[in-house]
Amino acid sequence: MVGPALNSPTANVPPPFDLVCVGFGPAQLATAIANREARKPSKVLFLERKPSFSWHSGPHMSRTRTETPFMYDLATLRNPRTAFSYVNYLLARKRLIEFANSDRLNPLREEFEDYLKWCAEHFKDEVRYGSEVASVVPETEADIVRGWKIAVKSGNGQTYVVRARSIVAPFPSKENKLMPQPLPTVDFTTGQRIISMDDYVSRRNELRGAQEPRLNVSIVGSGQQTAEILDDLLSCPRLGDITLVTEDESLAPLTVLGEEQPPQPQLCSIWAKPTSGHKESITDASELVQTIYMRAYEKQIQTKCQYRLRVVMGKDAAAACSRSDFIIRDTAASPVSNSELLQSLDALVLGCRQKSESMHEVQFKQGAVAHGCQAWLVSNVEGGRSLAKDISLMAGDIVKSVSSVAADAQDGVVVQAARL
Repeated sequence: MVGPALNSPTANVPPPFDLVCVGFGPAQLATAIANREARKPSKVLFLERKPSFSWHSGPHMSRTRTETPFMYDLATLRNPRTAFSYVNYLLARKRLIEFANSDRLNPLREEFEDYLKWCAEHFKDEVRYGSEVASVVPETEADIVRGWKIAVKSGNGQTYVVRARSIVAPFPSKENKLMPQPLPTVDFTTGQRIISMDDYVSRRNELRGAQEPRLNVSIVGSGQQTAEILDDLLSCPRLGDITLVTEDESLAPLTVLGEEQPPQPQLCSIWAKPTSGHKESITDASELVQTIYMRAYEKQIQTKCQYRLRVVMGKDAAAACSRSDFIIRDTAASPVSNSELLQSLDALVLGCRQKSESMHEVQFKQGAVAHGCQAWLVSNVEGGRSLAKDISLMAGDIVKSVSSVAADAQDGVVVQAARL
């Protein structure tokens, strides 16, 4: 099917596909299985640049086995009664008894790849092999993204376009240094309570009003912009707890404010003995850090230590931000900029939230995309020794999300995310 040109005015026409998956590796294959087994399957298309399904680029080493047991296949954990289980594959190949008698839970990798190919054969009508995706472009109407236009280059060199409401793209390669930085695992409505640092000035008044109970705010990031926003937040007496998660060592002296044990007194620098493990004190810090310290100290005094600043050094913001009402996040490095296919999404994206071992959900800025217009990054572990243990559950989550949106569209129900 040849789609419209990339610049054609089709935003008011519903996309012909509920979901388009870039590639057809194990993760996409698990998605195809989950969709077929759904109560109301969605309209899904898979675009694969290879001429046929393959898991590994080369032959397997003799007698090598997967690192995980056979039940971690493409479907069993999601649906134990599935027809696409590894056990059912063995039954179809007339090798079930022999496998059971081997007393080994881990299949041979050569045999497991044959299982994947056996599953893929059931979906050849839903896959376009020899089709390389060139780009993914947002399709907008009234400045809101309603879907995605995917430019595809066929085997004969012709380019055409398909349209979809949601997309699944491969997770960026580990060799690429610009890996997506996951957002904290917080149960927020997508993008609603996550503020980009670039958008902070225009949205700061949302935080500074009189709120009961007081709003708790987290900041995740490093650099000068992070420190300036922290300083500005501390100037507001109406806020509750403020948490900073950073890798910026220049802000490390502020950690003393959130320690459970009372800080130890520090001698003036002219009397202190230098040590190799000497940590920078507030008096050694920059003027801005000293100002932040004094404002945080005043906050503790004014609220009788009920509210305070807590600084966490490191990358993992999940636990630190779990009780926050808003998260202000550094988006200087785009989470999808390392994927050439998704470069046009950079201006829309806040970050990527890791939903499982093998899946990240792209988080968009508030009001940037319409309800149900979604994007995921999935890992295919191309050339790996095993599938991700959660691959079947991941596929089920994607299909459930896509099918619920498709059902709303068929019923004429329009759902708008609440604006805060």
